[in-house]
Amino acid sequence: MKDPRLLAVEIAAAYLKEVPDKMIKGLDLRYVSSEVQRVVYSFLPLEELEANGMLEGIERIGEDLRGAWLQARGSCRSPNDFLNAARIRFASIIFSGLRKRIGREKRIYSGTDCFWGTIVRSEGFDGLKALLIDAKDRYDIVTNLDVRGRVAFAILPPRRFDKFVSEGMLIEAEGQGNPGEPAKPTERGKGAIESVLREEAGKLNIKL
Repeated sequence: MKDPRLLAVEIAAAYLKEVPDKMIKGLDLRYVSSEVQRVVYSFLPLEELEANGMLEGIERIGEDLRGAWLQARGSCRSPNDFLNAARIRFASIIFSGLRKRIGREKRIYSGTDCFWGTIVRSEGFDGLKALLIDAKDRYDIVTNLDVRGRVAFAILPPRRFDKFVSEGMLIEAEGQGNPGEPAKPTERGKGAIESVLREEAGKLNIKL
């Protein structure tokens, strides 16, 4: 049985295939696919993958992707450019952060990261709000909620809403933390994250 915490890895790898080559120059997608398949279809939990030294390749890819994202985000001209840059960033975060997820509950929601952040900008459009959230790094989140100040959010596969791109969603979390600190989702928050990841897997024909 596949470790459910690796579903986000499969989703990130699938969306990388839709990113134009010019935005990920030097990245061999065949090697990425090979590393993802090796990790996911070992049917080993993250803990054993780490013990067997099987996470290093995919984590290095994650670090390379961060460099590609930093370069790509400065040359975006259209909403689709921003969407593809966000897909690169999502894959970077998911791939490079695998060790952080060791020891987490073996559920789908544990395959991504949740943080506390502060809303520094809010722009309304079509009944929605495009938020810029400062969590040490900054993230764009689109929501239909009327919120301000400190919020918790999950990093999820990017989605485009008109000219805006959302890199995750606001979640219900326990307690409160400082910007950039991990947020612990409530059971309702966990369910919301898993619903999104299941939906994305369905779109991409990824078996759970």
